[in-house]
Amino acid sequence: MSTSTPRPEVPSVPPTTVDPLARAGSEFLGGPAGRRLGGDGPWWARALPVSVALAAVAVAAGAASKHHCRAQGWNTPDQFVHACYSDLPVVYTSSGLAGGLGPYADGVSLNQPPLTSVLAWLVGRLTPHEVTVAAQRAYFDLASVLLVLAALVVVVAVWATTGRRRGWDTLLVAVSPVLVLSGLLSFDLVAVALATAGLACWAHRRPVAAGILLGLAVAARTYPVLLLLAIGLLALRTGRHRAAAVTVLSALAAWLAVDLPFALVDARGWSAYLSAFFDQQAGYGSLWVLPQLAQQAVGAEVTSGLPGGAVVVLTIGAWVVWTLLVALFVLWAPRRPRLVQVAFLLVAGFCVLGAAFPPQASLWLLPLAALAVPRWREHLVWWAAEAAYFAAVWLFIAGQSDTDRALPPELYALFLLLRLGAVAWLVVCVVRDVKNPHDDAVRATRGLDDPSGGDFDRAPDALVVRVA
Repeated sequence: MSTSTPRPEVPSVPPTTVDPLARAGSEFLGGPAGRRLGGDGPWWARALPVSVALAAVAVAAGAASKHHCRAQGWNTPDQFVHACYSDLPVVYTSSGLAGGLGPYADGVSLNQPPLTSVLAWLVGRLTPHEVTVAAQRAYFDLASVLLVLAALVVVVAVWATTGRRRGWDTLLVAVSPVLVLSGLLSFDLVAVALATAGLACWAHRRPVAAGILLGLAVAARTYPVLLLLAIGLLALRTGRHRAAAVTVLSALAAWLAVDLPFALVDARGWSAYLSAFFDQQAGYGSLWVLPQLAQQAVGAEVTSGLPGGAVVVLTIGAWVVWTLLVALFVLWAPRRPRLVQVAFLLVAGFCVLGAAFPPQASLWLLPLAALAVPRWREHLVWWAAEAAYFAAVWLFIAGQSDTDRALPPELYALFLLLRLGAVAWLVVCVVRDVKNPHDDAVRATRGLDDPSGGDFDRAPDALVVRVA
């Protein structure tokens, strides 16, 4: 009878030992990390417990920032002036859910994917069925508890995806202002939690579980389709098709299990969130809203901006071009990109080039950015732009009903461009790291190739495109 030798624990790499900005900032907290923050320290001083605690504090801080609206109600323009707006209570009382109706009942207008619609309805079942401040507050509080749990799932999933040596990269999620400012705006964190957990399962070579979670994520928000596309592109590069096919088929099965019953019972209600895309104008945060802002800035009598049809054509065209460019880049790059790098490029393009880029959509980027660009300087630039835009967009919206508190359209356009520029800067960083792997913080860590890659980790190339 043989006994196995316990596998020695691989020490993690604290950011203060490898990141210049983190090392400089640590002087305020007593200097760079020592051995007590590694595998030799107490359990509560390790990456996961610290990150979980800080993420809980971040979401709690987000809830505290909504205090004015919790006390006075979500009323216009106060909810924008005080930057305490949230879709959660507003949609509950305005969509028909507060009347006790189901998510697809006549008179209910959610325009959300099925899993999100059902979740919104379930939370409503546990709150008063009335259009009052008390009902809004109860709905917001209950939804916040659910979203705290979702945020913790995101943190644990990011930690599980980083690999044993990069666990401290999870702090880039846990302390992010994006989590504080946007975490309680909507149910997006639930989709992010499912999608990130799916990536963690893929990283640990569990393709069926990864597919089921990603399929459920698509049933909550459509963007996780891009994560499946990233897996497919790297399957082409590496020739590792079997696990990728299992994941995609599992995702399709999970998505059908959620969506198909609603589609069969009420096709019009189910497809409302899809058809709404083709009827929309340019929304807040989008590149395509800039013509309208320019008209407003010069005092034009007509400020309708681009026609809705033009916005849809431009958005779809830009997405197709960007996807093709990313696909070519994945197959051309001198060294195979990491999975999260490909996923980040696809999702970032989806956000920047979309018909709308609301503040909560930045949550989609948060775990991917932490995994793809684990450097504090780049994240601080992005965080600053996000925080500035968060304040600007609410003041600009407030000005639609209270001109005395309005933010001029030219200033709003400036903050919008700064935010898009910060996301574009992260894209540039990813492209640079892929082209020069020695600049990639993950691959510069001894012994690591692609901790998130699953079957792609350390895989040789099977298909490489060379462009003259």
